[in-house]
Amino acid sequence: MAASPKAPLARQARLLSQIVKMIRKERNMTAAQIAAGMGVALRTYQDFEAGRRAFDFDKVRLFAKATRSDAVAILLAIHFGWPELPVLLMDNKMATAFFIVMRDLYTDVGPRLSRVPAALLVSGFRFIRDEVLKLFARQDANSEDYMERAIIESYEAPPDPPDPADAENPDDGGRTRG
Repeated sequence: MAASPKAPLARQARLLSQIVKMIRKERNMTAAQIAAGMGVALRTYQDFEAGRRAFDFDKVRLFAKATRSDAVAILLAIHFGWPELPVLLMDNKMATAFFIVMRDLYTDVGPRLSRVPAALLVSGFRFIRDEVLKLFARQDANSEDYMERAIIESYEAPPDPPDPADAENPDDGGRTRG
């Protein structure tokens, strides 16, 4: 028996619902706040979040704008079945950043963009991956160095308390007159 043609759409709706709920919770927003940010009625948003409406790219865009998340990451997550992706990218907007760079490159080179070999792109992405790994290594090293220094400093002897005699004769630097 053949699968229903609506089955893939139902899976996409369930996945979108899961993603939208995860982002809303991560942003600590209410349904009413998001509905207001999207400019839709609360019931419309609730149906969108529950996956009860037809897939609507415009609503995904409005949702991303209202939650300060990445609409392109949401669409990629639905396509590739990776619901955590939009949460990972909601602050840095990496998927949208890629789209913007490609759009700008197209502005510069036009249809020749289609002639860029995949190997060049893979090489570029590997360079980015390597730079990200270096960034995290530096951050981790800085955190470890900070903790090591802080622990060492906390074990050092505290400074000597002030001499009470210095407080009695502040004008003569603590010397007594005879």
